[in-house]
Amino acid sequence: MQTSASSKVKKRSRIPLSCEFCRARKLKCNREKPCQNCIVRGEQNSCAFRGVAHSGPSLSPNNINHVRTDPMRQRIEHLENIVKGLIAQRDSPPETTVSSFESSEPNPGYGGIPNCALAGTTVIDGAQSVFKATDDWHDVLNEVNELKRLWDEFQEEPENESYQLSNTVDGTSLLFSQVQPVDIAEIIASLPPKPEIDKLLQWFFDYDSFPLSIPPILHQPTFMREYNGHWKDPSQTSMIWIGLLFSILGITMLASQFDESPEYQGISESRFELYRLRTAQSLLMGDLAKCLPYTVETLRFNATAELNRKDDNSRGLWIMAGVIVRVAVNMGYHRDPSHTPGLSALQTEYRRRLWLSVTNMDEVASFLSGFPRMVPSIHADSKEPRNLHEWELTDDTTTLPISRPLSETTPATYLIAKSRLFRGLGNIVDLHNSPKSRSYSSVLDVDKYLQKAYSNLPLQLRVDACTADRNSFTKQSDYSSLQLMLMYHHGLITLHRPHIPRNGDNPPGNISRSRCLNAALALLGYQRLLQPHWYTFSQTRKILARAAMILLLEFESRRKALSYDTEVPSDSLLNALDLSMVFWNQATDSCEEALQVHAILTKLFLDFREPRMLVPENNQPLDAQLFDLPIHDIDWASWDQYFEGEWP
Repeated sequence: MQTSASSKVKKRSRIPLSCEFCRARKLKCNREKPCQNCIVRGEQNSCAFRGVAHSGPSLSPNNINHVRTDPMRQRIEHLENIVKGLIAQRDSPPETTVSSFESSEPNPGYGGIPNCALAGTTVIDGAQSVFKATDDWHDVLNEVNELKRLWDEFQEEPENESYQLSNTVDGTSLLFSQVQPVDIAEIIASLPPKPEIDKLLQWFFDYDSFPLSIPPILHQPTFMREYNGHWKDPSQTSMIWIGLLFSILGITMLASQFDESPEYQGISESRFELYRLRTAQSLLMGDLAKCLPYTVETLRFNATAELNRKDDNSRGLWIMAGVIVRVAVNMGYHRDPSHTPGLSALQTEYRRRLWLSVTNMDEVASFLSGFPRMVPSIHADSKEPRNLHEWELTDDTTTLPISRPLSETTPATYLIAKSRLFRGLGNIVDLHNSPKSRSYSSVLDVDKYLQKAYSNLPLQLRVDACTADRNSFTKQSDYSSLQLMLMYHHGLITLHRPHIPRNGDNPPGNISRSRCLNAALALLGYQRLLQPHWYTFSQTRKILARAAMILLLEFESRRKALSYDTEVPSDSLLNALDLSMVFWNQATDSCEEALQVHAILTKLFLDFREPRMLVPENNQPLDAQLFDLPIHDIDWASWDQYFEGEWP
């Protein structure tokens, strides 16, 4: 059988779609100009591509698909023509076959492939020699094989059309394998340059200037010693430690949004998502069940990032907290280190800190989601850590110093004080999730615990809404203290709101109405201390919206009741709502959700007063005619569903 050279398929010159940096290191490139990997490494200007011009718009997934699928589309069209020819031949009378096996003139069709309409192929299979006519299904099979070849060639550089990380690493991703493992080299390549990491770590460990509350569960000298060792020989670094580093970097990107750092303006969000992805991938590769060092620390910092995300993911955070608790128990953190021989004083103290930070996360995640806690079911006996300065804890420490009073601020002060207060928030969760009907005395017991925990807070962790100035909030401790105040009053409202008498009366022994009113007024007082970017966080909007709802509910109760307790004058409530509306209005540019909440609250508020009295003028006392206005009843069930999630 004759063979024509022109009948051979010319090998396609594959177009390189990744940049030179990613191709050299065999990394997954998102094919943008500059690509994500080069941006992370600060080498945007060096990001170069071969084969496809990038002088115009970046190589987006759309035009990537066009470049990549053009040969594939032509091959499919060729296959389609063969199939159509087979169908036509089946339906038409047989024709005289051409004597020659092959046309001497190739058809300059797709890719130089000769037109085989006049050709045939002899297939030798052992002792058999079978002729396959040109109109046989053999050509179809041949085209299918060519399609498979092209597909395999394309797969050498897999497409990464959805390089959107924001929806890939929420709280449940680790459990349900939504995060795909990648090569170790690709994970390491995502690290910024060392000088940049050095600056971020220095900021992270500066407890006075860092704008987020971070549990003090890492001994800085030990970590920095390991950090320097990593750069000397990265091959010896465990994947869990790499995940720990990425979890820290992710938190710093979140903090840069609070700090409004110009250095990371416009890129902090994408970097945060990338570092969260790398944290999750490192944890998967390191295997949570192996009980390796820093597993719980990495998970705990990852939960801190989850807690401080702008969007609401309280269910995912609750599930994540459950994983952290189980991993911590699996590693024995719930037992006091005094039961474990061979641990140093330094290790003992940090194990206690770590377990307390785990229980804190369990309590706050349960409180925010409304689901039960896990820690109370565990027989834990780990002692409370001591209020010590970092310089008191070294590798040479043989005996732990006596704990300093909470009035003396150390990195552990906030962790200890918060844990005592948040235990009361956990009691609220237990009360609401109890399958048994609880008496009102149970509510008062939880209230008493909360009041005591609040009264025992050190003075430096309290914020006076009347005297504080938001422009003076420059330290992390200021924001941390404000968060404590918000959570405490939010907890009181969560505890007492279901028990407010709805008919305007105040039965003897029922203090829920008074507690809710005072807590709501306190929250709206703290509202003036919040910068507009705080409203981008869903929990801020929920807390403030619920406080306003309490006052609106009080107005409705007073309207319907013939008489009502005037413990808090109506004009005081109006003043508080007036100012709250002003602050909501200032925050409407921060996010669309703030604009929506402001519109809803304004509409409801106008039902209770004259529009001309919306904002106080000349600081004169308001004298609104509350009950002379038409009022629309409030559908509180719909309100709760919209604003308050799982809570009753």
